[in-house]
Amino acid sequence: MKGHSAWRAIALVGAFALLAAACGDDDDGGDEASQTTDTTSQEMTSIKVGVVPVVDVAPLYLGIDKGFFEEEGLEVEPVIAQGGAAIIPAVMAGDQELGFSNVVSLMLAQTQDLPVKIISQGIQATDDAENDTAAIAVKGDSDIQEPADLEGKTIAINTLNNISQLTVTAALDSEGVDTSTLNFVEVPLPDMVGQLEAGQIDAAGLVEPFVTTGKNAGQRMIIYDRVATEPEMTVATYFTSDSYLQENPDVVEAFVRAMNRSLEYATENPDEARQAIANYTQIPPDVLADVVLPLWQTDLNVDSIENTAQLMVDQGIAESEPDVDALIADTGG
Repeated sequence: MKGHSAWRAIALVGAFALLAAACGDDDDGGDEASQTTDTTSQEMTSIKVGVVPVVDVAPLYLGIDKGFFEEEGLEVEPVIAQGGAAIIPAVMAGDQELGFSNVVSLMLAQTQDLPVKIISQGIQATDDAENDTAAIAVKGDSDIQEPADLEGKTIAINTLNNISQLTVTAALDSEGVDTSTLNFVEVPLPDMVGQLEAGQIDAAGLVEPFVTTGKNAGQRMIIYDRVATEPEMTVATYFTSDSYLQENPDVVEAFVRAMNRSLEYATENPDEARQAIANYTQIPPDVLADVVLPLWQTDLNVDSIENTAQLMVDQGIAESEPDVDALIADTGG
């Protein structure tokens, strides 16, 4: 893959909204209490984390609200990217200390000699083949009834040669579809449901919350491509630059500890996770109530990342196989 194409592939899904408010302390005490607060403030390390305001990053916001990061001495500021392609360069340039990105984008960056390091799990697909977070959708009255009917059809994905194209292709390969006949076109995720209804495309590679939006519009899900590619597939992770990791190992390890607590809390408290999502996105409440939440676990599922690396080579998304061992940091988290 040429450099220009690779950088286009670094784009992430996103529709962008509001920054989360920073957490504050409510200390009413006298001079002694005020002095303690000042000391605590001096010990805090401020870090910026590049994100897109989608369902996936709910645990980060929950961890901020619950004080998990504060307990580790971290003041975390989520920074909404002005497009997914901005997150990796921003972290590499030091404008943000950490970021959130899908694993294909990170492995593409590595093959372009960018020193990125995965430090924590972000999201995984579920193991439910009938109701996951990503699906290939068609109109309710479409003649397409099964995966084989997609041969020769035009399928919208948000970014060419990235994770959606990889999982759509892998899922249809597993169903015996001749994927060489597929025509992939780039369409922004918020526009896919409308273009599908208007007949401008034959099918769409939707991800939540647009899977739920599509269902509400009467569209049918032909196959859930992420879980079909691999149950509990690692889709996206938190990352940093190698230089930041080398210079600030204690900060990264503290972030990982807090992030792990946040992932576990979100899993155990899905209603609170949905409320957190409502606070930083513009997803309508009736849609959010039905949105399928991703799998939030602390295990990176390295086998899954290695499988994705091989699929990238098999599909021609990457010319050389990414070095997964080098990509994943030893954070001690």
